Amino acid sequence: MATKGTDGTDVGTTLTTQGDILYRDGSGLQRLAAGTANQVLQTGGAGANPSWGTLSSDWVKIVTNDTSSDVGSVNWYHGVNGVVLDNTYRFYKLIGSLRPAVNGEDFRFRLGYHASGSEGINNSGYFSETHRSYYSGGTSREARTDLIVKSIGGTQSASEQRSNFEVTFFNMSDTGVNTTAHMQYATIDGSGNTENQVNQGTSGGCYATAGATNQIRLYTGSGSVGACEITLYGLK
Repeated sequence: MATKGTDGTDVGTTLTTQGDILYRDGSGLQRLAAGTANQVLQTGGAGANPSWGTLSSDWVKIVTNDTSSDVGSVNWYHGVNGVVLDNTYRFYKLIGSLRPAVNGEDFRFRLGYHASGSEGINNSGYFSETHRSYYSGGTSREARTDLIVKSIGGTQSASEQRSNFEVTFFNMSDTGVNTTAHMQYATIDGSGNTENQVNQGTSGGCYATAGATNQIRLYTGSGSVGACEITLYGLK
């Protein structure tokens, strides 16, 4: 009624270790041993055997900062707490939201160079231009030399309100090129905690001296950052 299979081709003999995967090559059943942590199974196409590989992406989440209490500023330093701000990626992007500790304050970014445990934030030497329009009608413009990008129009300090933004940094690791940045943002504003205004705008700027930068600072016009949820991404 039945015959046994060929010796040496049964699954129990081929699969010997937890995590093994069974596949067939050109001659018969084979064992693919478990890969290393975080690897993915990949194929080479028809006529090729499966294998383990490392997942690669051109858009990589580097670190997320969640702050629920007042801080003077939020900083990203290369080499600290998993932050990468070097030539690993061509562009760096921060996406997030925040509220100020002081009602009606705007938010701002500066750059610097961090080395040997010391910070070097640049408080001057920028060319920055910001434009906004707002719900009740009108526009405004602001030019600065003490920061690279900023918002115009304050954000409520109420815990339920936020400024939302996306800022991209270019050429941070190029020693012979100026670091530049571009930001788009929207803020909820009002009198006290009564929402009656929204500001939306763009901001662009550069550090006027060519050279590498590897530190980013977020701060508000006065007071502290009340709370924020911000993720740093690298783009290849």
